Amino acid sequence: MEYTVNQLAALSGVTKRTLRYYDQQGLLPPKRISSAGYRIYGPAQVDRLQQILFLKQFGLKLEEIKEIVTKPDFDITPLLERQRLVLTQQMTQIKGQLQHLEQTLAYYKGVENMSDTEKFEAFKAAKIAQNEEQYGTEIRQRYGDEAVDRSNEKWQHLTKEQYETMQAAETRLFVNLEALLKQGTPLDLDSAQAKEAFLAHREWLTTTAPFYNEAYHRTLGEMYVADERFAAYYNDRTSQPSANLLKEIIFHYTKADEE
Repeated sequence: MEYTVNQLAALSGVTKRTLRYYDQQGLLPPKRISSAGYRIYGPAQVDRLQQILFLKQFGLKLEEIKEIVTKPDFDITPLLERQRLVLTQQMTQIKGQLQHLEQTLAYYKGVENMSDTEKFEAFKAAKIAQNEEQYGTEIRQRYGDEAVDRSNEKWQHLTKEQYETMQAAETRLFVNLEALLKQGTPLDLDSAQAKEAFLAHREWLTTTAPFYNEAYHRTLGEMYVADERFAAYYNDRTSQPSANLLKEIIFHYTKADEE
């Protein structure tokens, strides 16, 4: 079936102006121009428009979308499958939050009991989902699904004591990073503060990473400075950027080649 600009706009909900703009940008050229000078769109263009709208929904910019959809071997299937996984995870997270909320309401109304572990399960699940959304692709590519799934499983089943230990280790890490930053340069990586920062970071990691080794620790250090999302986690928690300092500390206290 073929459509004019007016018809395709009515079908898709996209304005006529937007359709013309997509044509001008080489993003969605029509199938042909009629004898009367009207843009005519066919099945392939309808599919392309749907793909554009999906990719916009995924948060991509038009320049990025154009680069993707105009490739000769473009296949949207992997992108749709990835987004389906993300949405499924979000649905699971929301269902878990609702269940936790209902359980908490019942607890505060005196209807049912709630263990200390149960009080924090939903928050841990939300943290896992957030980490997957922000860093999941990179981490899984580097360490594999099995290792990451094991880490998530361990995080989900942290006891109250383990969670508090992890939080305390992170607090010690940032306290010592802050102290080192205030010392200025040159930094003494053999100082008590640097060593304590390393030990705190290692303790924080090993709580949920049963596969921990020094090579893993060094790889994380590299990622902290190579990826702005990882860097921001540390830089935003100290008065001065600290991701690069943490990497230097990690490399100072670990070996390049672990036996």
